[in-house]
Amino acid sequence: MSQGYVPPGQFEDLLNLIRQASAASERAMNAAKYAEMAASAAGAAGQQAVVRAMHMANAPGAPTAPVDDVPPPPPPPAGPSARRARVQLPEHDHDDGPTYYRLGIDYPIDANDDEVLQQCARIKLPGRRKLENLEIVGAKLRKLCLVANCVEKIENLESNTNLEHLELYQNMVKKIENISHLHNLTVLDLSFNKIRSTEPLASCPFEHLEKLYLSSNKITDVEGLFHFSRLTMLELGSNRIRSIPTQISALVNLQELWLGKNKIADMSLPPLPALRHLSLQNNRLESWNATFFQNLAGLTHLYLGHNNLPDLPEEFTLLINLVEVDLVRNAITKIKPMPELQKLEELWLNDNKIEDLAQTAHLASFPSLKTIYLERNPMQDLGNKEAEERYRDAILQAVPYIQQLDAERLNLELKVISDGTERHVMGIRRA
Repeated sequence: MSQGYVPPGQFEDLLNLIRQASAASERAMNAAKYAEMAASAAGAAGQQAVVRAMHMANAPGAPTAPVDDVPPPPPPPAGPSARRARVQLPEHDHDDGPTYYRLGIDYPIDANDDEVLQQCARIKLPGRRKLENLEIVGAKLRKLCLVANCVEKIENLESNTNLEHLELYQNMVKKIENISHLHNLTVLDLSFNKIRSTEPLASCPFEHLEKLYLSSNKITDVEGLFHFSRLTMLELGSNRIRSIPTQISALVNLQELWLGKNKIADMSLPPLPALRHLSLQNNRLESWNATFFQNLAGLTHLYLGHNNLPDLPEEFTLLINLVEVDLVRNAITKIKPMPELQKLEELWLNDNKIEDLAQTAHLASFPSLKTIYLERNPMQDLGNKEAEERYRDAILQAVPYIQQLDAERLNLELKVISDGTERHVMGIRRA
């Protein structure tokens, strides 16, 4: 919202400028969504590659796309990987082979540093890619981030006993080892490696560990991590996991659990009272489990897109704290009215099997709804302009207060002062 003085007689001119700005803003948003769509084809982690790239580059803008032919947006983010993407390794002379660097030699380390941050350095000793020379900083080191450096083994950290943040994202690590002495760790990121087992974590006390990233590895079983009682975030997306053991209930402080793009067929989970964010996108779910809703009543964000789930069960109304729910690309045929979900702001139901346009009337049961995605359901009759207009009108009749319908940004509120009188303009929409 903005506020300012508008000279008499110029109010309509201002409204026209606002409409033009709104249209331009919508095109820019669609362009950004187009960039995200390209990344989504690579899966849940790849889906958010653009976000990480822009974050690392400190760039607020998005890649441009043809404004007249912008594809539909992808599902909502699938996890902390929204801030992560595969880092592009530097180019090298193919005739001479890749260039490698050594910590403490080619890449200098100051003895007074408490952080060592290096990306794409291709760390190597003759014949083996490894960590070395970190004894230069010793116990002073608090944060070690070596992203996309071709590290094959975790080793030579014996002197870095006060390490709090260890990030070996996108390397070539096959085994979790040689870190059990790092008692002060709060963040451990081993995403995008070649790890097959988390069992070695059983020997790591890690009393202060809060965030554990293990996405995009080759993990089949969740084990060895249930003693991390302070853990608030666990990311296990893009692995080969088929089930979640009941021992996960020991993680009493867990607030975020990301399990997208695995092979999970049963959505059963034990009680996790602190859990607020849960992702089970891109799995093999085909049925609902009543205990799921009873055990996870505190959820605020639930991502179940890209499964084969049927219509919502009555127990769904137990999730009274939901703010955002993703049900994209399932087998849903109805929009279930759920007045119990008073806090729901975002509902993603696109690419389902809803045929009856009258179902949109049930959206009125969500008083806080701001964003709704329903496109590419049979009721839209995509390609039939008259049917698409009826689809749009039916939704806006049910929820005239929403701010976004599919890829279209709807509402803009402006407070202006003309001749000393405050005026509000609501619902400026594209004609």
